[in-house]
Amino acid sequence: MKLKLLFITRNFQYNLEKNTYYLSCQLAKITDLALWFESGNIDEILNKIPFRPDFILLNDMKDTHCPEVTGLKTVEIPFGIIMHDLHYKVKKRKEFIKENNVKHIFSIYRDAFYKRYPEFFERMRWLPHFVNTHIFKDYNLPRENNWLMMGRVSKYYPLRRKMLEVMGSRPGFVYHKHPGYRTIQKEEENTVFIGEKYAKEINRSHIFLTCDLIYHYPIIKYYEVLACKTLLLAPSSKELYDLGFLPGVHFVEINESNFLRMADYYLKYDKERHRIIEQGFNLIHQHHTVEKRAYQLVQMIEDILKSGY
Repeated sequence: MKLKLLFITRNFQYNLEKNTYYLSCQLAKITDLALWFESGNIDEILNKIPFRPDFILLNDMKDTHCPEVTGLKTVEIPFGIIMHDLHYKVKKRKEFIKENNVKHIFSIYRDAFYKRYPEFFERMRWLPHFVNTHIFKDYNLPRENNWLMMGRVSKYYPLRRKMLEVMGSRPGFVYHKHPGYRTIQKEEENTVFIGEKYAKEINRSHIFLTCDLIYHYPIIKYYEVLACKTLLLAPSSKELYDLGFLPGVHFVEINESNFLRMADYYLKYDKERHRIIEQGFNLIHQHHTVEKRAYQLVQMIEDILKSGY
C-alpha cells in the first residue's frame, strides 16, 4: 500500500524557486498525496482532506514556505517539518520545535543544523537539495559565455562579491542579478532567468562561478550547474564531499586567492574542463534527482512509522 501523506506548504508552482513544487509532483506519483496551502487548525484541515494520512509533513515554519498551522502539539498523527535556511530566526524555530513537540526534522543542510540546533541532533534526518533533470540538463547549446555568475552579491556572499569585482569587466564574463524569491508573473517568463531559461543560460557557458555564503551551505547552484553540464568553480566543504562532490573530480574548488588563476586555467585547457564537467553531470543525474530524493524522503517517513515514531 502507498504511504498516505499530507504535505502542508505554500504553492511554489509559479515561484522563482520551484523545487518544492517538483518534489510534490514526484511525491504524488509514489504516495497518496494531499496538498494543503492554507492556514488553519490541523484537526480542521484533516477533516477537509479525502483521507486520514499516515504522516503529516510541513514545509518549515517560515511564512514564505508554509501557512500557519495550529494544534500540532495534540495531533495524534506523526508529523515532521522540512527546514531550509537554517540561519533564519533560530530562536523562534527552536521555540516552535519545543512548543509543538516536533519529533522529526528533515534538514536540507547537515553540518549547519548540527552547529545551530545541537539539542535536536537525534531528531534530524538529512534531506539534501536535488534538481529536476527534465529542466536542468544538457541542451547542447553553443558556449557563448566564457564565465557566468548568477545570483545575489552581498555581505553574505563575500567570495561572490570579490569575483565580480575582479572579473566583472573581463570580456567573456557575464553576470545576471538575482530577480528575488517571489511569484513570477506570466509576462515576466521571457525576461527573467527561471526554469528552462535559467538552465539554458548555464548550459550556454563554459564556466560558472559561485560561493557557499558565509554559512558554507552546499547551495542548490552546485547541483544545478553540474546538471547543466557546465564547469563549476566554487568552495568545497566536508558536507559537499559527503554528498559526493569531489574537488578536481566533479567541480573545481576555489577560494579568494586562486579563483582568477583557476578561471583562466580551466577556460584554456578544454580537455581537463570537459573531463570534470562529464563526471559532475553524471554525479547529479545518477544521485541527486527529484526522483531519488522523493524516494529517499518516503523511505525515511516509512522508517519512522515502522519504529513507532
